[in-house]
Amino acid sequence: MIWASGALPGELSSTIGRRGEGPGEFTQPEALHYLAPDTLVVWDHWYTATSYFDTGGELLEERRFYIQELMDQVPGANDESGFHPLPDGSFMVVDRPPPGEPRRGSLVRDPAAHYMRVDSTWSVRSLGHWEGWEQWYPEEEWEFGGFPTLMVNTSFAVGGSPLSIYMADAERYEIRQFSLDGELVRIIRRTVAPVPVTPEAHRAWQGFLSRQILSGDIEPHPGKTWEEFFAEVPRRESYPPVAGLFADTEGYLWVREWSAEAVGGIPDQWSIFGPDGRWLGVVRGVPDYFACRWHVVPCWIDRDILLTIRLDELGVERVEGYRIRRGDGGP
Repeated sequence: MIWASGALPGELSSTIGRRGEGPGEFTQPEALHYLAPDTLVVWDHWYTATSYFDTGGELLEERRFYIQELMDQVPGANDESGFHPLPDGSFMVVDRPPPGEPRRGSLVRDPAAHYMRVDSTWSVRSLGHWEGWEQWYPEEEWEFGGFPTLMVNTSFAVGGSPLSIYMADAERYEIRQFSLDGELVRIIRRTVAPVPVTPEAHRAWQGFLSRQILSGDIEPHPGKTWEEFFAEVPRRESYPPVAGLFADTEGYLWVREWSAEAVGGIPDQWSIFGPDGRWLGVVRGVPDYFACRWHVVPCWIDRDILLTIRLDELGVERVEGYRIRRGDGGP
C-alpha cells in the first residue's frame, strides 16, 4: 500500500496498491506525482514500472521503463547520472561531467551538466547545460573534495497545464519555462535588490551546517576542528536570488528566496507566479522544514494545503500541513 488520503485532517480514508509484482502492485515505491486533473502516477523500485491511478484508486495504465535500458540508449547517461521521473512517465536525465582540478581556497560552481528529457521511445530533448552546486575547496585537500556552502545550485520543477519544465540558475532571477518537447515557452524574471549576507547570518549558517555534518559523523579536515575549518569558508557578499522551485497542482510556480530578515542563512519566503508567468506576491511565515526534494522544496502544494516533512525534538520525521488561503489571483 503506497498512498492514503484523509476525509478529515490526519484521518485515513483509502489506500492504493499492495505489495507484489503484478499490475497496480509494488515492491518499493520510489516516487509519486500528481497529473492534472485527476491522476496519480507512481514509480516502483528502480523505476521499473510506472502506474497511473484515478482518484478512486483504480489502475488506469502501467508502463515499463528500465533505468539500465536508459543508460544503454541515451548518450552520456551512466550510473553517475541523475534520474528524475516526470508526471507523464518520462525522465529528466542529468549528465554531470567529471570535475576538473579546483582552485584551492575558492568558491567554485560544479561544471555545467546537461539536462535532458527522455521519453519512453528514447527520444532526447535537451534543456541545455546548467551549472551545479557552488562549493568551497579548502587550501589543503580533504577526502570530500568540495564543500557545499549556501543553496547555490540549478533548480528545476515540473507542473502546470500544459505540463511544463521550469529551470533556474541560482545566481540570476531568471526562470526558463520549457515544453516537454524542449521548446522555450517563456522567460520569467523578477527585479530584486541583492540581499546581503551579514557576518551574523554567515556564522549562523555555518552553525547550521556543522549540526547537519556532525549528525552524519563526518570527520573534519585532518588536524583541524570544525570551528577552524568553518573559519576559513569565505562569506558571500549577497544571497543568490533563487533557492528552489516548486510547481503546485493549480499551475502556480513557487520560487524560494531569502529576505533581508532571513535568519541563519535559511531562505524564508516564496514568490508566487501565476500560470501565465505573472508575479502575484510573496508568501512568508512557512516554518523552516526538513523538506522533501534535496531538502529544498515541500512535498506537496495544492489549492488548499502545503505538506512538508519536519523533524521533531527526538529527530523523528513527521508530515505537517499548512492551510493556504488564496485570493482571486492565486495564493
